[in-house]
Amino acid sequence: MPKAQNKKKEYISIATNNHFNIIDILLLDHSYLKDCIDILQIEGGDKKNKYKCAKSFLDALKKHSAGEKKALYAPLEDLKELKFQVLEKEIEHGIIDTKVKVLSKKLMGSKSLTIEMDAELHVLASLVERHVEDEEQLLFPLMKKVIEKEILNQMGYQFMVFRQFTEKDLADTDLKEEIPNIKKSESANRNFIQTTHEYFSSTR
Repeated sequence: MPKAQNKKKEYISIATNNHFNIIDILLLDHSYLKDCIDILQIEGGDKKNKYKCAKSFLDALKKHSAGEKKALYAPLEDLKELKFQVLEKEIEHGIIDTKVKVLSKKLMGSKSLTIEMDAELHVLASLVERHVEDEEQLLFPLMKKVIEKEILNQMGYQFMVFRQFTEKDLADTDLKEEIPNIKKSESANRNFIQTTHEYFSSTR
C-alpha cells in the first residue's frame, strides 16, 4: 500500500478511535495524581511512604505537564471560547513545572524527606489539586461542547505520545494495547498536530 494511503488509514483509525478521547485519558492520569495528592497532604504521615510517593508524583507530574502543554493547551490557544481558561492554566503549569524541577533535585540529593520538603510537597499537591479540579469542572465540559469528537481523539493520541505512558501506567486499561502502535507511529504525530491547529484556527 502506498505511503499516503497508509497515513490516511492511520489518521482515520485514530480520529475514530474513542479510546483516544483526550478528556478520558486526562481523567485517567488525574486519577493517579489525585491518589498521590491524598498521601502527600496527610500531615505527619509516614515519611518513608511520602518519600516514595513524592518521587512517583513528581515524575508523573512532569510527564503529564509536558503532554498537556503540547497536546491540549497549544492547540486550544487558537480557540477564542477557551482563551482565558487556557492562559490561566498555562501560567499555572509554569509555576508547577518550576516547583517540580526544584523538588526533584532536592529528592535526588536526599534519602528522606525533611520537614521543609514535606511542606513544599504539600503546597505543590494543593496547587495541582486545584488545577486538576478546574480542568475537570470548567475546561473539560466546555471542550465537550465546542470540539468535535474526532478532534478530541486526535488530541488524545498526541497526549499519549508526548506523555510517554508505559504499559505499567496503563496496566488495568484498554489503552495498554495501544502503546506499541503509538511508539511505531510517533513520526505521524506531526500530521495530527497540524490538523488540530488547522481545525482550531478555522473556528476562530
